Amino acid sequence: MAPTPILRARNMYKRYGTVQAVNNVSLDVYPGEVHALMGENGAGKSTMSKIITGIETPDAGTVELEGKRVVIDTPLTAIEHGISIVMQEFNAIPHLPVYENIFLGHKEMYKGGVVLDRRRAVRETRELLALFGMEEQIDPSSPLNTLSVAEQQIIEILKAVAYKSKIIFLDEPTASLTSKEVGMLFKVIRRLKAEGVAFVIISHRFNEIFEISDKITVLRDGLPVVEGEDMSSFDEQRLVRAMVGREITDFFGEQARGTAERRCMLKVERLCGRGGFLKDISFEAYSGEILGLSGLVGAGRSELVRCIFGADGYDSGRVLVEGRLLPKGSPRRAIRAGIGFATENRKEEGLFLNLAVLVNLVFAKTANRRGQLLPHRSEVRDTLDMIDRLGARVADFRLPARSLSGGNQQKVVLSKWLLTEPKILILDEPTRGIDILAKSEIYNLMRSLAARGMCIVIVSSELPEILGICDRVIVMKDGAIVGDMPVSGASEELIMSYASFGKAAQGRTNGCEGVGM
Repeated sequence: MAPTPILRARNMYKRYGTVQAVNNVSLDVYPGEVHALMGENGAGKSTMSKIITGIETPDAGTVELEGKRVVIDTPLTAIEHGISIVMQEFNAIPHLPVYENIFLGHKEMYKGGVVLDRRRAVRETRELLALFGMEEQIDPSSPLNTLSVAEQQIIEILKAVAYKSKIIFLDEPTASLTSKEVGMLFKVIRRLKAEGVAFVIISHRFNEIFEISDKITVLRDGLPVVEGEDMSSFDEQRLVRAMVGREITDFFGEQARGTAERRCMLKVERLCGRGGFLKDISFEAYSGEILGLSGLVGAGRSELVRCIFGADGYDSGRVLVEGRLLPKGSPRRAIRAGIGFATENRKEEGLFLNLAVLVNLVFAKTANRRGQLLPHRSEVRDTLDMIDRLGARVADFRLPARSLSGGNQQKVVLSKWLLTEPKILILDEPTRGIDILAKSEIYNLMRSLAARGMCIVIVSSELPEILGICDRVIVMKDGAIVGDMPVSGASEELIMSYASFGKAAQGRTNGCEGVGM
């Protein structure tokens, strides 16, 4: 007897203005199954997920749960039916503690239906954190906004687990996680699969999709290209062809260089900061070089580049651009010195979500000059050319940035900084949430920029990205540099060894000793 789907979505349609986001898509999901929902940015994956979880209302189509027709018109209705979703962009209340973010709205957690049972919520939060081995790392009573982006992502996943859902949609769940944390997540998924929980996962990381998925559905421009096939019948090239309609033969691009002579563009000398967390950081980055910063979550990579750019201050040390001292704590001066910085948190720090896409694109360039902030006509033209170059799908540049998909928002952030024509471009998780074709295009763009002499510094949690695009990699652990090596002599195992055990840290001196706050 054939198994019965726990979820059966049939002939779903959804249009936004002139864009047919979902066009006659069907999806069957079985108990204890991981079903991959794949496609490029804008293919309709997230829209399909939002329809089934009650965030969006379909124009047409039906949903059955365990053989019964249901109408899911709100996220609360979805939760009541045992369906939850972990969004690519967090759905949280930043100033509330972790335990409240997890259990807010859980009726059984409220005494008399009014007051949250704090002791029980804290205890059960610790139990959930233990699934990731993070019960000692994260305090349940800490405000959510004190956590890193990766830690906040884990909290979002734990919220879905706390609902004891039968079906969990995961939209880019590993985008901010290290390989170690991804392994923990997959361990949790396999444990819940064994209990009959079904997952629908959206991800642009092919290796993870092949590792964890049982079935796959592929969308292209809102249309189904593959519907519910066994993952075992796919390899990477077939998946790429299904997603983009052609093969990608040179994913990371050619390592072309404009000149053999390189100049020191960025020099960091004995930088200490963030209350003593960053310890004696010294390194150089050169023209024509793509330098990678690797390490586990909490290693200090993002803290370091934020200090360099001036988004955060530091206690001691120096940052020099082309030999000139860069004053600390001033992003404006950093931009004037020729530094561009694409933050990892595009939603809160990279974009003005309520302002037009065009305003976001030109802001970094126009805000750095005196007088009129509105773009010149030539800048509007250059902006449109840049966004077209990165292949972003923007129906109307007058619409707010929040109207774009996560991947297209990321392309807007990159375009914004490239328009400033920086000498040094710092990219914190530059391909987070971006599809396979867009990744390849961005990698080729980086190669091209480096070939013309730009210095590029990348923070990335994806080791294949570090090894594929970078010339050199610096590894950090606990706020210090523990390894600095050419990529030609590196491997995933070697980088993880440095990141986990800090082997190269032996014998280093801490030039920050005695430095005050």
